Amino acid sequence: MGKALKTTRFRNVKIKVVRRTIAGPAKVSYLSQGLPQPNYKQTHPITSQQAELDDTTPSCSESAYSKAKKRELHAWDAVKDDMLKVSFECSAPITTQCVVCQDHADYRCIECSTTAVFCEVCLKRTHRNSLHLPEKWNNVYYEPSSLGLFLFLPEGHDTHAVYTKVMKVIVSTGRLCTVTVNMCACEPETCTLLRYGLWPATAEKPQTAFSIPLLELFVCLSLECQVSVEGFCNTLRWKNNLTLAEVNTLYRALMGESISHFRHHHFRQRSLVDICPQLDDGTICPACPKADGDMIVTLDANFGLVRKQSSGTSVVEPLHGTRMFVDEKDVEEYLLSHLDSSKPHEDCSNFKAGNVLRSQKQAKKLDVTGVFGASCRHEMPLMFVNMSQGERLAYPLYVIDELLRRCEDKNIHLRVVYDIACVVASHLHKSGEGIPHNISLAIPAFHVYGHKLPCQIKYSTRRLEGFGLTDGEGMERLWSFLRRFARVTKEMTPSHRLDLLTDALLHYGRRKSTDLEMQLLQRLDKAEKILILAQENISSVIREAPVLVSEEDMEKWKKREMELAQQKPINTVCKWKRDYIIKLI
Repeated sequence: MGKALKTTRFRNVKIKVVRRTIAGPAKVSYLSQGLPQPNYKQTHPITSQQAELDDTTPSCSESAYSKAKKRELHAWDAVKDDMLKVSFECSAPITTQCVVCQDHADYRCIECSTTAVFCEVCLKRTHRNSLHLPEKWNNVYYEPSSLGLFLFLPEGHDTHAVYTKVMKVIVSTGRLCTVTVNMCACEPETCTLLRYGLWPATAEKPQTAFSIPLLELFVCLSLECQVSVEGFCNTLRWKNNLTLAEVNTLYRALMGESISHFRHHHFRQRSLVDICPQLDDGTICPACPKADGDMIVTLDANFGLVRKQSSGTSVVEPLHGTRMFVDEKDVEEYLLSHLDSSKPHEDCSNFKAGNVLRSQKQAKKLDVTGVFGASCRHEMPLMFVNMSQGERLAYPLYVIDELLRRCEDKNIHLRVVYDIACVVASHLHKSGEGIPHNISLAIPAFHVYGHKLPCQIKYSTRRLEGFGLTDGEGMERLWSFLRRFARVTKEMTPSHRLDLLTDALLHYGRRKSTDLEMQLLQRLDKAEKILILAQENISSVIREAPVLVSEEDMEKWKKREMELAQQKPINTVCKWKRDYIIKLI
């Protein structure tokens, strides 16, 4: 008898995977992974039948995600042809019996139901004061119904002067239709249209109106996805097969003052500030101290949010007023009183601002060269200023003064994080004002590495007490959202630009405040892990040190390091040589 053939044996290795979530308990799963034993060799040949079996059988090392993905793809492949067949079948009537009176039916309304059909009498009864667009079966296909759309006034207008008006209405599906509307002389036509759920394109004698749900969708898309009016109109065109004339009508109606006033109307309706002024209008952080405590604020400038001089002027003030952007007259007065607050030509930061990189020829075409803003540590927008004179220290000083004024009657210590906080501190000392007792200055955790070593020691948020794990880069994350509006706002009039940017900032603040509890839980979990890791590292240093070291010694080293950083270095280079090198650079 011959020797028995040796076979390859596999041992199953289970890998434990723990998925931690904030809202619920940790989820534990195991991934199996087959590993061949290293001490055995395969001595028998592999037949063609076994090779085919190995090709069709999933590998033992295949991940659970890959297996689930393949199952999902196979499931869709199995039903996609059947689903296409059903969609073709739905293009014809499933039944000819009216769902209301059981009589013969030729009409359907996709917006009501894809399976229900109606007779003409029941369709008119169930769709009174409705803007649904029914379709009629012509023995070949469904075509738009020739029945007109009518909107009737509610009760209470019998004794008033009621008249009818034919208008173009863009319904909630984005289709353009003609509607006969009943109007009453007892109120403006715009108010009557609002009762019907429509928003007028003009304030006086409107001829075109929009469905309010459609405009709400556009406002959400414009604020969240930065969809332009042109992009929205083209989307509706290809969705509903609109003609070019219909798209142009829609575009001209949306490009007027109508959409700006609707966006502001939507904000006032949602915030209820007109009914109760004490309610939050979206500018107050729920987690920041209101009367007592430490408030961390980050400052930064964005030189991408510009406005061209050729974009026209505004006749009226912004609808939002000074809700987010301060009055430009106050800023100009402050700049005139702080003429010496231009940024010093020499500092320790190697980062270049946008106005330094922008050519002077391009800057002459702009009347707004950027935006300076402030947000709290929870990234809620607080205050913003239009910049017209490049990068000057007067802008951060104005914002700091304004924040101090808001905290005047409160026991709040303001901790300001700014990219060049060292320059601001130096300017305050040189001007004789000094840093107020209720203010601390720091540099963000990322930007601080562009400064000299003494600044890193004195101003890093990782070294100063009271800043915790705040990185100070919240404004950079806010700019990444807001700068997407630059391609639209640079061509707007001043009031329209401020209104759109204010709406965008209010939307950003709403996003942050809605998910604030999740953010705080994540930060707490991160802080606890870092605390444990830091304690372990300190214990390891003390234990492995060649000499006896205690935590008191480490505190002394920190104080000594801060003392050395605060000492002014002795400059042995002549001033003319230093200026010459700086100009060369």
